Amino acid sequence: MGRSVLLAVAAASMLAIGVMANEKPSDAYVKSMKETNAAAQSLKKNVEAKDYDGVAKDAATLKTLFAGTEEFWTARKADDAVTAAKAGLAAATDLETAAKAKNAEGVATAAKAVNATCKTCHDAHRERLPDGTSEIK
Repeated sequence: MGRSVLLAVAAASMLAIGVMANEKPSDAYVKSMKETNAAAQSLKKNVEAKDYDGVAKDAATLKTLFAGTEEFWTARKADDAVTAAKAGLAAATDLETAAKAKNAEGVATAAKAVNATCKTCHDAHRERLPDGTSEIK
């Protein structure tokens, strides 16, 4: 009897891992990712225009969004995604500092780091579906 209970627990655990691996992101997380994308698009335009006030505003928004992203992935115990979110937060902080100093080179470097953070996490944890939506992998 003990052996069948262990097998049932093991099977349930494997099923839970499979479900978590391809879960739909929550509405709140989807909203956060859309806001992150909008801030990244705004950042790109502001960097190109050398609009340092706009870059600083985008950086402040991204800092808040990366903090939320870190919370999301911490709850799921995804260490690589937590590390990426922390790197994004650090890059956004550097970006804000460089923008306030009107340091074009610092802004360009930090903006590149922000974008790389997004790509790293998306490559590891996002699966695009045929309908254009995403699942967490």
